[in-house]
Amino acid sequence: MKDYIRSANEDGILDIKIERPNKKNALTEKMYLELNRLISDASKSAQINVILISGGQDFTAGNDLEDFKKNPPQDRSSPVFKFMQSFSKCPLPIIASVDGFAVGIGTTMLLHSDLVYASKDSIFMLPFIDLGVVPEFGSSMLLPERLGYVKAAEMLMLGNRITAEEALQMGLINLVLREDEVYEAAKKTARKLARKPRKALLMTKKLMRRDKETLSERIDTESDQFIKFLQSSESKNILNKL
Repeated sequence: MKDYIRSANEDGILDIKIERPNKKNALTEKMYLELNRLISDASKSAQINVILISGGQDFTAGNDLEDFKKNPPQDRSSPVFKFMQSFSKCPLPIIASVDGFAVGIGTTMLLHSDLVYASKDSIFMLPFIDLGVVPEFGSSMLLPERLGYVKAAEMLMLGNRITAEEALQMGLINLVLREDEVYEAAKKTARKLARKPRKALLMTKKLMRRDKETLSERIDTESDQFIKFLQSSESKNILNKL
């Protein structure tokens, strides 16, 4: 699965690309393992100042449902939850370049990114309830904080598609660009951040982000409930029909 997750280190930037276009970059257990490894290693490296993550024509359509049904997360040590913890606790600034679909974790991941650039064709969705499960990645806490309760309820309860312009107005993303401009704009910003004084940059992120333990506990609580609901007959019936 390393072939689906490409990375390069250049001038203090860890550039991660999700490349599984035939599946709209749907994520598998092995892809989460690789993403977790990259983020964990970068967090401990003094040579990396910024992380840039992108996905080409689609950011990610969320979990690969076939792989998800074969390898459902069983506990907090499951690859998807380990990735959530490493990503959410990463001390480095994270920039996301989004195009196409950002579904499920493709949207909740952005709540832990520091700058998010998206194409005008980007679509954001959180279909957790429709799959018979609950929100993940701390989104039940972070979305209401970021968007306000009613907009967060609209995304989490209704699972409606949100356009890039709507996401911009909500405060979910920073900038809307043409499809051919998004990645280069994100890369330009990554280079700019990578040249800044590293200690001051990392401390600024630490000061801006809320108590990581509180967030970590919420991710764990959501993970426990996600597993519980995933094992329910209702969720199994829904997934078996997909």
